[in-house]
Amino acid sequence: MLIDIGLIALRWNRSMTSKTPDGELRHTASTTSIVYAAATLSIVAALCLPSAGRAQQSPRSTCDKTDTQFAISPSVPDNADALRKYERNVSGLTGDVSTVMLGDSLVEAWPKDLSATLGTGPVANLGVGRDRIQNTLWFIEHDREQLRRIKPKTIIVLVGTNNIYLDKPCGVMESYQKLFGEIRSLWPNGKIYSIHILPRGEQMKGAAENIAYVNSELGRRSKELGIKTIDAADIACGKTTPCANYKGDLLHLTPPGYEILTRITKQGIGSP
Repeated sequence: MLIDIGLIALRWNRSMTSKTPDGELRHTASTTSIVYAAATLSIVAALCLPSAGRAQQSPRSTCDKTDTQFAISPSVPDNADALRKYERNVSGLTGDVSTVMLGDSLVEAWPKDLSATLGTGPVANLGVGRDRIQNTLWFIEHDREQLRRIKPKTIIVLVGTNNIYLDKPCGVMESYQKLFGEIRSLWPNGKIYSIHILPRGEQMKGAAENIAYVNSELGRRSKELGIKTIDAADIACGKTTPCANYKGDLLHLTPPGYEILTRITKQGIGSP
């Protein structure tokens, strides 16, 4: 769909100016022009919806070579703040780190007092908001030498919700396979725990079919992928909303939500 922005601006300008009795220009807005502009902005907004507004790929869709290439290619984040966070994260690493956390904003926002209980020693939270799996791959590739300096026994991964509307489910699985392989190569003596993609959206129906498919495949292929999966679906209030464990966006978690997620994760990891 093409929108003539010049025409919109012209009509808006004409309706927004008129002369006062003294001959001075003043700004006004006709009802017609306001409605016209509002309708136009609605169209623009619809074209710029975030990924959650896009149609889902069928879980059974197959991946061609391009899908696979996209899925396994490390990708630099789309903003400089993410790069700064990566650098800050690795600069703070110490040799005694026992547990590493990798992922997106759900990891980054994990309260420190709770995440600290996930390991027997220091826990390094390396999560960065908005990360897709490909961004985490880029982080590992870009900062590999710094990351090699630590020898974590436990690696906790929670990433993928930002992929679920952009990639075919088979592509998400390709991304995971690549990621877990890179983690094993980086920290061969560490054990990888992958938390399932959490439910999201109204009545927890956001991309529910694709999330269920990917989580099922992760569980089915866990031994092949060299990981242990952790199912944290109990956080989702029986798939009803509003849910006290989720913020208003029905994606990010509240403090009580993180308390439950921490308990589930600790149970999944078990005794060291």
